[in-house]
Amino acid sequence: MKSLKMLTLLLILLFCFNCSNDEVITTPPDSQEQTYTITEQEQSDDHNDSSDDVQTDNSETQTIENIDISEGLPENDLENHPMQDIAKPNYLQTIIDPSFGTTIRRISNAADGQVIKPMYSTIQAWNADESYMILYDKNNGVHQLLNGMDYTFIRNLDDIYPDDLEQIYWDFNDPDTFYYVDRQSSDFIQYSISQKTKAILVNLGELSGCSGNIGSGNDVQMMSWDSDVIGFRCDNTAAYYYRISTKELTTFNLNDVEYTAPMPLASGNGFYHSTNIYNTTGTLDKTLNENKTEHSCLGKLINGNDAHFAIAFSEGPQGGCLGNIIAHDIATGECFPVISESQGYPYPLSGTHISAVSHKNPGWVAASLMGYDQDGQSLLDQELVIARVEKGNVKVYRIGHHRADEDEFDYWGEPHAVISPTGTRVIFGSDWSGSDDGKSVDTYVVELPSFK
Repeated sequence: MKSLKMLTLLLILLFCFNCSNDEVITTPPDSQEQTYTITEQEQSDDHNDSSDDVQTDNSETQTIENIDISEGLPENDLENHPMQDIAKPNYLQTIIDPSFGTTIRRISNAADGQVIKPMYSTIQAWNADESYMILYDKNNGVHQLLNGMDYTFIRNLDDIYPDDLEQIYWDFNDPDTFYYVDRQSSDFIQYSISQKTKAILVNLGELSGCSGNIGSGNDVQMMSWDSDVIGFRCDNTAAYYYRISTKELTTFNLNDVEYTAPMPLASGNGFYHSTNIYNTTGTLDKTLNENKTEHSCLGKLINGNDAHFAIAFSEGPQGGCLGNIIAHDIATGECFPVISESQGYPYPLSGTHISAVSHKNPGWVAASLMGYDQDGQSLLDQELVIARVEKGNVKVYRIGHHRADEDEFDYWGEPHAVISPTGTRVIFGSDWSGSDDGKSVDTYVVELPSFK
C-alpha cells in the first residue's frame, strides 16, 4: 500500500513538471534570416470613419525586410562606363543597360508630346507594401494609379485635387491609404484606394486661421515615417506643423518663411527649413553646415539617425561638406560625403536629385544626375546611383544611365529618380536619348538583382 502511494505521488510530480515545462519560453539564438520587427506608430482601423476617430496605436508592429540591395552590383566603381545607344523598350518590356548590366523596364505608355513621370524624388511613388504606385500624367493633369509589382494601369485618380502634384503622401504602414491637402478647400484628407473614399482629418485653413493658400511650398518632402506629422504654410506669412495623433497645431518661429514650410524629419521629432533644424516646439535647434539650400531629401542613416541628404556646390560655413551627395547627421549636426571629389568623383553635377525614402531599408539612398555634358561619356554623367550611407563605410553603386535631359521638355525632362520602400527598385522619367530623344517622357524602373 505504501509503495502504491509513493508511485501515485511520483506520477503527480512528473505531471506537474511536464506542465511547468510547457510554460517555458525558449529564446532562439540569433537568426540568420534577414528580417526583424520594429514598433511603429500606426493609425487605428477606425480612423476612416471621421476625423474625430483618428488615433495611433503604438503597439502595432510591422515586419521589415533588411535586404542587401547591393547584390550583384560593383562597389565604389570609379571607371568610365560610356553610355551606348539602345532602343527604347516597349511598354512593360525590359532592356539590359549596356554599360551596367542592370534591368530597366518601361512602365508607362506616353504618346508623342506626352509626359508621364514620377511625382518627385522626395515623394514615395510606391505604397507601404509596394502593391500600388502613383505616376503623374502632365498633359491630362491627373495622377495614375498602377499595380506596384507588374506596373499595369489600374485607373486615373481623377477624384483628388492636391495642392500641388507632388503633395500626395502614402501612409508608411497602411498600403490602402494616402494623404493630401485639397487645393480648393484646404482640407487635409485621408484617401482609401479600395473604397475610393475620403475622410477629412482637419481643415488646415480653419485650424490655422489662414484665409490664403495652404501648401508645403518649394521644398516638399514626405510626412514623418510614422504617418503622423505634416508641415504646411499659409502663403508666405506663417508656417505650421500638424500632428494627427494629438490633433495639435504648432506654429514655427521663423524670420522668413521663404514660401516653404519646414518639413518633418523621418522620426517626426524635428523639422528642416533653409539649412536649419527646428525642434517640436517650432523653435530653432541647430544650423547645419550648408552654404545654402539645394536639392535634398530627408531620410535616415544606417544607424537610424535622422538625416538630410543634399548636393552642395560649395563648402559650408565651417568648411567641408562639398559634394554631389552630402549626408548630415541631424543628431550630431555633423556632415560627411557620400559622393564627393575627395572620394575620386567629379565636381558636383548639375541636375542632381536625391531620394532617401526607402523607409523599409533605411540608410539607402538613390540619385539621378544629369551632368554638364549630358552625353553619358564620363563618370556619373547621365547616371543613376544608389548608396549605403554609413559614416566611415559609405558604399556607392552605379545602376544605369537614365538618358534624360531638359532640351525638349524643360523641367519635365528631368529624371527625378525615386527609390522604393525596400530599396530594390528605382524609378525615373526619361525622354530616352537616341532615335526616340525628345518625343515623349515615360517612366522607367531599374529592377535591381535584389528585387525578387
